[in-house]
Amino acid sequence: MSTYKYSETFFSPQGEGTYTGHSTLWIRFFLCNLQCNGFGQDNPTDPDSWELPYEKLDVADITRVEDLPVFDKGCDSSYTWAKKYRHLMHDKSASDICDELEALLPHGKFKNPETGQEVHMAFTGGEPMLRPSQKAIIDIMGEFDRRENCPNFVTVETNGTTALTPDMKKFLEDYVYYGGEWFWSLSPKLWSTAGEQPKKAIKPDIVKDYCALSSRGQLKYVVNGSEESWEEVRNNTASFREAGATFPVWIMSSGARKEELVLEVEEGVTHEARIAVEALQRGYHYSTRAHCHVFGNVIGT
Repeated sequence: MSTYKYSETFFSPQGEGTYTGHSTLWIRFFLCNLQCNGFGQDNPTDPDSWELPYEKLDVADITRVEDLPVFDKGCDSSYTWAKKYRHLMHDKSASDICDELEALLPHGKFKNPETGQEVHMAFTGGEPMLRPSQKAIIDIMGEFDRRENCPNFVTVETNGTTALTPDMKKFLEDYVYYGGEWFWSLSPKLWSTAGEQPKKAIKPDIVKDYCALSSRGQLKYVVNGSEESWEEVRNNTASFREAGATFPVWIMSSGARKEELVLEVEEGVTHEARIAVEALQRGYHYSTRAHCHVFGNVIGT
């Protein structure tokens, strides 16, 4: 029986983008093909200047992911791919994972029997479109189906750089054909904010295949307010549009912790507010990180 590595499961409102506030059941898979060490750095494009707290943290006495801090520099979920955190990962079968996920639901079902409202299922990471995680998603969804408890709304939070396997394509064709909504939350990583080279992080041809299988989704960028970051958003969006990704564009400000979002950059104006206003002026939607404002800097929200 196959088992799959993941860092955590949790039940929490969606905190970003189109479905902000919707009740959502989450699983965060282990491993990623990008590192995004430039996030939060004074110079995101200069690796020699980076400070990476995830490398320095002593994890000898840490036994739970939930006891980790939210890192202020580098990827805020670097524990989902850095090898030193591997001992904190869970490794379970699809059946055991579904048991764990259903136990988090108030009534054990994706459709609440009292309100009739649907809980969304979200696969995140790490990178949930790596080949092992694609297989995990197929097996988990298959297990939910066998239990007659299959979610009707699924979000995949992905960087959009990994090709779909033939098995995943077939699964998606069937899922969408039978009425399920598969929502691609695409978060392309920018050189000017994440420190990832465009040739590695921007893959319109791969995203084209995603869009061919589901027309529901969003493009979600993290910007730091620099002109370089806005120019990347413009150019990358044009490339994705040409590839068929007609999804709406959402902007989020850099800063994974509440303190960074509410930091005043001038009297009465926060870092987040300045970028929100700029996003609207440029014709984009703006998304805060609602979970940070509601719960603070806590993993599992």
